[in-house]
Amino acid sequence: MFVVATSFSNGIAAKLAEKLGARLVRAEEKTFPDGESYLRIPEKLEGTTLIVHSLYAPQDVAYMKLLMAIDAAKGAGADRVVVAIPYVAYARQDKRFLEGEPITVSIVLRGLETAGADALVTVDIHQPRSLDEWLSIPHVNVLPVKELADYFRVKLGQGVVLAPDKGALHRAEEAAKVLGLSYDYLEKTRDRVTGEVAISPKEIDVSGKNVLIIDDIISTGGTIALAARSMLKMGAANVYVACTHALLVKGALDRIYHEGVKEAAATDSVPSPISKVSVAEAILRGLQQIKEAI
Repeated sequence: MFVVATSFSNGIAAKLAEKLGARLVRAEEKTFPDGESYLRIPEKLEGTTLIVHSLYAPQDVAYMKLLMAIDAAKGAGADRVVVAIPYVAYARQDKRFLEGEPITVSIVLRGLETAGADALVTVDIHQPRSLDEWLSIPHVNVLPVKELADYFRVKLGQGVVLAPDKGALHRAEEAAKVLGLSYDYLEKTRDRVTGEVAISPKEIDVSGKNVLIIDDIISTGGTIALAARSMLKMGAANVYVACTHALLVKGALDRIYHEGVKEAAATDSVPSPISKVSVAEAILRGLQQIKEAI
C-alpha cells in the first residue's frame, strides 16, 4: 500500500503510513503565476493507494487539489484509490435552505467519485447520511470520540459528559461509555419577559462536578461560551471542551476562555492551537471497516 501526503494532510498521512507499514509518497505541489494549482505524484504506484487530504481553508483550493491528487494517483498506476478526508468542507449545506441554493455537500462528494475515488473515509462529517445519499462507492464515517475522551480522562475524574444539544447526544453518549460516566444534553430556554436565553442539562445536576462538553465543530464559539458560562453558574467545578474540528473563527478561543473554559482540545483534522489529539487511529478503524469492500 502507498499513502499519499499533500499540503493538506497536516501530518496525518505520515502517521497512517507508519501504522499501516506503507510507503509514504509526498505529492509535489506549486502555484502558477496565474493562481492555478499544480500537483504531481512523483512515484509509480500500484495496488491500493490511500490519499489523506483535509478540506480546511482555503477550502476551494483544497478541494481542487484533492481532485487532482485522485486523478494523478490513478495516472501513476494505482489500481484502487481510497480517500481519507479528516475535515469535509461544505458539508453543512446538505439541503436547499432557500430556493436557488446548491446542495454543496453533494457537489463535493459526487466530484470525488467522478475523479476516480474508489472508497471514502470521512471523520465526523456534518451529516453521515449525506454519504449514503450521494455516493455509490464504499464509504464510512468515523468519530474520534474515544481519543478525545481519553485525553480528558484524568482531568475529568468522576465528572459528566454533555452534548450542546440533543442532536449531538450520540457523541456525548459514546464519550461517556469510554469514560464510564453519566451523560446528558443541554436544553435552551428563553425568558418570555426578558428574552434572555438560558441553557441547562435536561436531567443531570452538574453542581460540584467537572464537565466535559463535546461537539463536532467549534466555529465562532458562541454555543460553547454560553454553555460554559451556564454550567459554571450552576456550580460546575471546571468546564472542559472537546471537539473534532476546531475552525475557530472570529476570536472563538478568546470567547470560550473568557467564559471560564478550563481547557479546550480538538483533533488535528484542522490545524489549530488546540489540536491535541490525532484522527489517525479513527481513520485506521474506518479503513478496517471498508477493507472487504475495497
